[in-house]
Amino acid sequence: MAKRLNYALIGCGNCGVHKHLASYARLRDDVNLYAVYDYDPELAKVAAKEYGIPHIFYSVEELLAEKIIDIVSIATINSLHAPIAIAALKAGKHVHVEKPMAMNAAEARAMLAAKNTSGKKLMVGLNNRFTESSIFAKKYIDEGHLGEIYHARCGWRRRRGLPAGHGSWFCKKEMSGGGPVIDLGVHFFDLTLYFMGFPSPTAVAASTYCKFADQTPDVDTGNPLFTVEDFATGFVRFNTGASVSFEFSWASNIEREMTYLELLGTKGGLRMFDGELKIFSSIAGEQIDILPKVKDTTRWGENETKHFIDCIQTKQDPLAPPEDAVKMMQIIDAIYASSDSGREEIISPA
Repeated sequence: MAKRLNYALIGCGNCGVHKHLASYARLRDDVNLYAVYDYDPELAKVAAKEYGIPHIFYSVEELLAEKIIDIVSIATINSLHAPIAIAALKAGKHVHVEKPMAMNAAEARAMLAAKNTSGKKLMVGLNNRFTESSIFAKKYIDEGHLGEIYHARCGWRRRRGLPAGHGSWFCKKEMSGGGPVIDLGVHFFDLTLYFMGFPSPTAVAASTYCKFADQTPDVDTGNPLFTVEDFATGFVRFNTGASVSFEFSWASNIEREMTYLELLGTKGGLRMFDGELKIFSSIAGEQIDILPKVKDTTRWGENETKHFIDCIQTKQDPLAPPEDAVKMMQIIDAIYASSDSGREEIISPA
């Protein structure tokens, strides 16, 4: 029987508790909920009480020094993902880090290097890869039914979905790394590239805008409270010759919020729109639409978590590896660089 892993959560906010802690709590045969930490001790105390966790730590360093801990989730503000993950890997912990992996590609590469040196597992929390619809779609694509995927488009657009409180860390570039590109875009851009076999990006042309955010200066510093975009659009080229167009927004004047990805292949096409999966192809000379009856349990958090535990216990590689996330961060870096320069940004190999 596989060893029961001692688990600790670093970051007891909404995502940390309601995704990570909640999903690990359903797998108590595999993990022992050992400890929690948060910058705000009161949040840690609430989480520990709700889930019956015996240990509360008051510093990350103290938690990582606890040798009994085998695996940690990192669900902090984005700017802390890389330093905590690197420290955890060096301390001999397996790391389940929430998306985005890091603030930029340089940090992501440093995390990958730390993982390779440590011999421990590092997986990025990209939950959309673990829905039943995505699992089916990936298998369908890998069986060759779409043929060569030469173009795709993806997006997550909100009519009004700015982070609550314009003083939120989501709105500050130095804490978040960016706006909807790094918050929402990572989800569906990653899923699109995952379906495409994650080719290497070679160039990006993009524009970002901040048109809906309150730009009232902070009364103490005089700086804008909102230092990230609220809308981004662009076009990415890849080393396979394929391309992807994208749109991500926290706010825009559209009919309603929507999520989508669309793949164009030489044998067929695939679309996910607001969670509904459709496939477009032809049989016997006639065009057909296929609506797979995939039972989606919406327990993607548990699917993701169970997969990571299995990877640790069986020594297999995660389905959301850091190598893919490095490429994703290269694209995000290039989106912002292209928008700033007004020119296409060339991406060097990872």
